[in-house]
Amino acid sequence: MKELVDHVIKRSEQLATFRAVWENLWQDCTDYVNPRRGDFSTQQARGTRHRFDKVFDSTAPLANQNLAAGLHGHLTNATERWFSLRIPGVSTPSQSVRDYMQTVIDIMFDEGFNSSATNFTTAVHELYLDLGSYGTGVFYIEDRIGKPIQFRSFHLADCYVAENADGIVDVLYRKYKLQGRQLLELYREALPEKLIEAIIKEPLKEYSVVHATEPNDTYLPGSKKSKDMPYKSCYVLMEEKILLSEGGFNEFPYMVPRWSKTSGEVYGRSPAMMCLPDIKMVNEMMKTTIRAAQKATDPPLMVPDDGFMLPLRTIPGGLNYFRSGTSDEIKPLISGARPDIGLDFIDSRREHIRSTFHVDWLQLQEGPRMTATEVLQRQEEKMRLMGPMVGRLQTEFLGPLIERVFNIFSRRDLLPPPPADLEGVNLSIDYVSPVARAQKAQTVFNFGRLLEQMIPLANIKPEMFDNIDADATFRWAHAALDGPMETLVDEEKMQEIRQARAEQQQQMVQAEQQAQGAAAAKDAAQAAQAVGMAGGA
Repeated sequence: MKELVDHVIKRSEQLATFRAVWENLWQDCTDYVNPRRGDFSTQQARGTRHRFDKVFDSTAPLANQNLAAGLHGHLTNATERWFSLRIPGVSTPSQSVRDYMQTVIDIMFDEGFNSSATNFTTAVHELYLDLGSYGTGVFYIEDRIGKPIQFRSFHLADCYVAENADGIVDVLYRKYKLQGRQLLELYREALPEKLIEAIIKEPLKEYSVVHATEPNDTYLPGSKKSKDMPYKSCYVLMEEKILLSEGGFNEFPYMVPRWSKTSGEVYGRSPAMMCLPDIKMVNEMMKTTIRAAQKATDPPLMVPDDGFMLPLRTIPGGLNYFRSGTSDEIKPLISGARPDIGLDFIDSRREHIRSTFHVDWLQLQEGPRMTATEVLQRQEEKMRLMGPMVGRLQTEFLGPLIERVFNIFSRRDLLPPPPADLEGVNLSIDYVSPVARAQKAQTVFNFGRLLEQMIPLANIKPEMFDNIDADATFRWAHAALDGPMETLVDEEKMQEIRQARAEQQQQMVQAEQQAQGAAAAKDAAQAAQAVGMAGGA
């Protein structure tokens, strides 16, 4: 136990030292872009107002808010299903498999992502705000015994991370504060009597706790003990060097997405970092402009050294008395300040800040009237441009997020048993968010252009289209455009429908032939009767 505590404390200090080079940059991002978040370089009192003292222009905070809202709307929109499941290499699974996958997706959304008890919507929005500000976010999925799972977004100031050889974050130490009464509530059995007595005397005193999560060197596959799981977890009371609890996780419980990452760096880089010089410059220029405007609207006054009864009253309707018979008067000191000078330059820098936060991509700009098709094409174009940025989020955030929720629900027996067709088959995640749909729509668009180019040749040689498998083309386009699985029948049922149609058509042809034969026989009989009558005559 002592070795584990010493290991956690030592590694926590090493990770803090490694992270220290980033903290001044993150503090600037907090001051100018995300002031409501906690601080990195200084421990300021909770609720203090001076976090907002450096913000004289709200362009960057608003742009970050728009970026977070856009990512939430385009990646994890609560009003629609933003991912589905599929079998690799199988375009049309059986009806039982499709029913199973649809049921699993419904349960994961209803009991997980869209449930108010899990806090997903609030937590993921905070994560997107951190990504725009600091370039690194920390998202945690807590598997609470007897309760719904809970999603939480932790502030980067509390977290220290490390990567494995593949560049994947698999170590996270989170340092936070707990009041004495909270320690007693959670870990009373692990606390010595002296500390319990001290906490009872000062229940609101805060203590530093570290939650360490890292790969388990003693992992035992098949074991059900928490200490033998793939990832080990422990809580340590730092100053007192006490192990509060020890356990493990089947999956790494943290998702640590990076907006973009430079080779050799562990922490990510954000849009705020790219335009931080512009943000600071606009704030300073706005500060100067505000001072100039104040001087122009409320200038300093020039008053004779005698002749007036002080104090001066500068409020509307104020009266100032001066000695009768003198020509003394109060005059404003005109400085000649021009607050309007530089506003065009400020506007250009503001536009650059908005572009850096991709506000122009996430919002449809006003322009000449467009048709519905043109609007859709422009939106899809913007979504495709966002593809490289959201690709990392899908790999480092959405993929691990969906897998952990699926595994937790499986262990809780919340999901139905898979059909026999899925035995030994690993399902894949298929993203169906607006961004993913726009990326896939490009391939369908290219195929449509191919058909358009081939139409003149088809007019000359119609049999050219025999090279295209119409059924395979339809199913490919249905999958690429994320058509609902409920609208697609499996191939076996499709063959039955076609067979029934063919039989119906054959029966119609036979009936028509019989009708024609009967009509011909009737005509022949009438003709013979007419000939007989003519001969008798």
